[in-house]
Amino acid sequence: MNPIIAFIKLIRLPNLIIIVLTQYAIRWGIIYPIIFNFSGGQDIPNVGLKMTEIHFFLLSLSTTMIAAAGYIINDYFDVKVDRVNRPDKIVVGKYIKRRVAMGAHIVINTIAILIGAYLAYTLGNWKLVFIQILSAGALWYYSTMFKKQVIIGNVVVALLAALVPFVAGLYEIVLQHAAVDDTVNALLFRLEEYTPFEEVEFALVATLKIIMYWVLAFSFFAFISSMVREIIKDIEDYDGDKKYASNTLSVVYGKAKAKIIAQGLGLVMIAMIGYLQYLQMSENPGGEDAELVKAQTRALITVMYLLFTVQIPLIYVVYKLKLANLKIDYHKLSISMKFIMIAGVGYTLLFYYLIIKL
Repeated sequence: MNPIIAFIKLIRLPNLIIIVLTQYAIRWGIIYPIIFNFSGGQDIPNVGLKMTEIHFFLLSLSTTMIAAAGYIINDYFDVKVDRVNRPDKIVVGKYIKRRVAMGAHIVINTIAILIGAYLAYTLGNWKLVFIQILSAGALWYYSTMFKKQVIIGNVVVALLAALVPFVAGLYEIVLQHAAVDDTVNALLFRLEEYTPFEEVEFALVATLKIIMYWVLAFSFFAFISSMVREIIKDIEDYDGDKKYASNTLSVVYGKAKAKIIAQGLGLVMIAMIGYLQYLQMSENPGGEDAELVKAQTRALITVMYLLFTVQIPLIYVVYKLKLANLKIDYHKLSISMKFIMIAGVGYTLLFYYLIIKL
């Protein structure tokens, strides 16, 4: 195999692309439409997104580099297990030397953390750099320790998956709060004379809270869907994990109990989305007002989208888990969960349309 192709395979390029798209989806599909709607459907100077495109690009680059380094170090320590679980996908030690893989891990992580430090310094909040440092550290300890412990490894991966959309929202919200006064002053020029500063400030802060709620919702979706997928992958990798004493959920408690836990989490996802759908529909009762009709339409489209792209596929996964016995069965369900996660991120495109275009 060509070394370049082998390296692309090692860093899981498709997964990195999904990370980039997720962060940009949060930026342009959730944050921008809400701010645009708050500013009366117009782009007002000093009112829109506060993070520049180059800074957001660097944030996304740093995130993907840390993920890539995590994939490298995971495969570095997993060579023996992968010889049993997925011998056809081994790269480290076969196409790329182990010392080269370790060197690439160190270099990529170092660059990612330096980018994070630069962003923290530029944005005036040095605490932000700890996100990159802790993420890189968590991935190292996941590969060396956590993944061999019951549930802990799954939780760490799920938390890091949740961090992808959360970070995209966090940086922007931090900057928005730091520039509240400037934003309010810019808005006051467009509003009626003598509009109270405090009134606009209150509305802006409330809008930023709404943005954070949406970001947290996507982060929680990423967390719980990753948990389901990681447990399914553990069941798929049962043979190699058992042979090399990895104390995963399926090894310690058996495949049957691991399946039940994954099914339970899947049902929790379905129920929570259903509850949110109920709240959204109940907040928009019948009426003839044009804005009310528009709100009802948005709610109905959202309900239908989530029903057919997330909830029904989740019901399928929960059902098929009960019947699954072979390694290929679990592999297919793992892929199904990935598509469900992508569909969840895809809702941002619909959200943009519903807010901006409808």
